[in-house]
Amino acid sequence: MKRLSLAMLLLVAFDQCKKDDPEPLPQIASIVGKWREVAHIRTVGDSTITEVIPKEYSNVYEFRYDGVFLNKYGKVPCCLPKKFFIDGEEFVPKPQAPAEPDPVCASTYCVPCPEMRITRPMADAIIIETCGGSATSYTREK
Repeated sequence: MKRLSLAMLLLVAFDQCKKDDPEPLPQIASIVGKWREVAHIRTVGDSTITEVIPKEYSNVYEFRYDGVFLNKYGKVPCCLPKKFFIDGEEFVPKPQAPAEPDPVCASTYCVPCPEMRITRPMADAIIIETCGGSATSYTREK
């Protein structure tokens, strides 16, 4: 009887364990995860200039399950807009867990940018455009 009680107690205890991250919101499920910078893209006149970022100099960012964008230290990067447009659909992140700003942001001056545009040209690639007219290409980190 003690073994049965212990087994039931363990079953209930393990059943109460949750995943590290809840299920991602449907509108952002395709971009949730870690992303590595691979290129900076900018337009000069009529030309588009793409500068490849060597892996040793690239950063890894993460879109969390709730849409919060984090840097490699797990902090919210400086000057991040309040809303995103993912393939044209508006999304406003609603943090469901603590998300601390990067401490370096205390000494950073941000030019206001109300939105960030994210496009998915391929399954494991995204391009993030900001107000300044520049963009960064990312590939999914596996």
